[in-house]
Amino acid sequence: MNVTAAANEIVLDPILPLPVVILVGWILLALTVWAYWRIGAIIERWRNFLLMLFRIFGIALVVLLLLQPSRQESLPPPAKERVTLIAVDTSLSMKQRDVERATRLDAAKNLLAEAEVVAGNGLPENPRLRLFQFSDDARPITKSVLDLAPNGKSTRLHKSVTTMLSALSAGEMANVLILLTDGHDFELANPAKTGAAARARQTAIYAIALGKQGKVRDVAARITSYSPYCYVKQKARVAASLRLIGCEFETLSVQLLRNGQVAQTKRVNADELQELPVEFEVTEPEVGQYEYEVRVQPLENETDAANNSAITYLNVIDQQIRVLVLEGDPYWDSTFLQRSLMRNDKFDVDTLVSYGSGRVRPIRKTPVAGELRVPKTADQFAAYDLILLGRNVERLLESSQIALLNQYVKDLSGTVVFCRGRAFGNGATGELEPVLWGDKARDRVRLSAAQEGRNLSAFRALSDDAQGVEALPELLTARNVAESKPLTATLAVAAGRDDNQSAPAIVHRRYGRGQVVSVGVEGLWRWGLNAKVTGNSSPFDRFWDQMILWLLAGRDFVPTRQYSFRPNSANVLLGEKAYFRLTMRQPDAKVKSVPLTIYLGDQEVSRVNLTAPAGDSGRLSAEFLPERTGRYRAMAKFPDGTTQESRFIVFTENVEETEVATDVVCLRRLCESSGGRLIEPAELPRLLKELGSEKADVTPKTRLRPIWNVAWVFYAAGLLFGADWFLRRRWGLC
Repeated sequence: MNVTAAANEIVLDPILPLPVVILVGWILLALTVWAYWRIGAIIERWRNFLLMLFRIFGIALVVLLLLQPSRQESLPPPAKERVTLIAVDTSLSMKQRDVERATRLDAAKNLLAEAEVVAGNGLPENPRLRLFQFSDDARPITKSVLDLAPNGKSTRLHKSVTTMLSALSAGEMANVLILLTDGHDFELANPAKTGAAARARQTAIYAIALGKQGKVRDVAARITSYSPYCYVKQKARVAASLRLIGCEFETLSVQLLRNGQVAQTKRVNADELQELPVEFEVTEPEVGQYEYEVRVQPLENETDAANNSAITYLNVIDQQIRVLVLEGDPYWDSTFLQRSLMRNDKFDVDTLVSYGSGRVRPIRKTPVAGELRVPKTADQFAAYDLILLGRNVERLLESSQIALLNQYVKDLSGTVVFCRGRAFGNGATGELEPVLWGDKARDRVRLSAAQEGRNLSAFRALSDDAQGVEALPELLTARNVAESKPLTATLAVAAGRDDNQSAPAIVHRRYGRGQVVSVGVEGLWRWGLNAKVTGNSSPFDRFWDQMILWLLAGRDFVPTRQYSFRPNSANVLLGEKAYFRLTMRQPDAKVKSVPLTIYLGDQEVSRVNLTAPAGDSGRLSAEFLPERTGRYRAMAKFPDGTTQESRFIVFTENVEETEVATDVVCLRRLCESSGGRLIEPAELPRLLKELGSEKADVTPKTRLRPIWNVAWVFYAAGLLFGADWFLRRRWGLC
């Protein structure tokens, strides 16, 4: 409640309602008079009168403070010019033709012309209208609106809105901000945050949504798998992911093209998925580098068919894989495996088998000069791509050789397979074994792929027969897991006939730079007993063939080669770097740099050097930032005069051209949180007319300047009550 004294322009602005303040004042005054009337007989009259005056004046000062007297001052009206901001979205999504047979940007231009915002030449007619274009940021339109093009690669609404509001000069204020857009925003900023920023500047946001809502149809393909190389006749996967928009429950035709020719076709149903994985299984009979393309047939009325395909490369090699088999206690499993690898042209096998005490039988698939002996140095171990261990291998390896075996895996990227569970009776392998198999065993079990192993070619090879894995013979025994090392993955499980409880049977673990597999079942050799299958095609042969190829495809080395060169991916998104790695089978500290030449098609575009980081002489790396899309080749020239080449493709992916449905929900939240609203295109002329007819408020403004909050007032109140208290004590009053 304000009480104004017209004569001196003093305004009382009490903390409490004025009647309450007056009532409190009268009560305090009455209590003071009554109290001093009672003590008047104790002290002299003049002393009683003096104490009463101190208390009354103190109470009066407190009541005055509660009334908060202030001086009313007149303020001149603000002299800011009010302007209207209009912003046009020029991102790539605005080129969609879904607004009356015109693009969304053309529809925005027509709206500005019909609302007489711009003249026939596309220039603004009213100086109080400020035009902006925005995509990744906002910029004033300094030329004709007719020259605007939808070429913005991204839309950042929050940044654009704050830029436009900040563009106003100190003497300007925005009436409203009007957005002509489809509502895309890839800044991931909450629309309420943007609306709050506009409301803080006293600017409401109005928006016109251009384009179709949820009617866009598009399929985009992207490669999700990459195998640096595979072997001749090895099953390899080409996997892709399809991003689906607006094609629910439709049947899609997906093709796999090999070097430009259709090799396979699949028909898949989109259901209600937004991401749909698709994969093809391929094998190559000859050495070479093959280009594979996953392509989806265009949909009817699809927005953009250019992103319906993706390309990857497959490098196929035929170098024989050097395998060492160490067996201290021969049994059918290791014997069948040895014979299977001997028959397979992919493998060059050396076998050392212990017979009795101190007797070792060497077997070589390829005769060479010199006697076959157990490796005794790190280089001798590193000469093998794979080492298979049977049982009681301590009969062949001494403690120093077991330590070298650990080093072979951990530091030299080697691969070891424990074919028959625990290979050492004395447990001397330390961290090498992924699991320690227990003594308990279950008889007559069946093997099946675990979740981590279902996509491996080794287990898919078992399904080549008509009845699949279920038709294979039962295995003899399966042992329990006594201890499992960290990061051990279960590739297959074994389940008994009676208990039907599954337990790990084949496990895999990365150990240092290498990898280890351990098999905890016996009787795999029974899969090789099939009178109807001849040659190297039994389930047992196919399983071990694909298992070994999978293991070696995941290592850094190419068999028989000192240098192995590869990119990190066959598909590189434009704007990201391609990374290259060179690995040496036998680390050579002298090799500190290897030149790398990169070609786009047949044109050389860059030269970089593969260099080794400090303390690692076995691996060199380099990086390259592509500037254009296309098919690239990277050629490395090694110190021994040999070269290796890898191909990769650089592609671009812009969600502005794929996710183009108009986002009305985002625009509505943005407008309402700022105090504005979503409007129809026909409402724009009327809104601009109303804004133009609004007159600036010239009513004088007033403000209250307190006159009570000065130091002497509080000092005076304290002095009055202090003097009253002091004199009362001095004159003997309580």
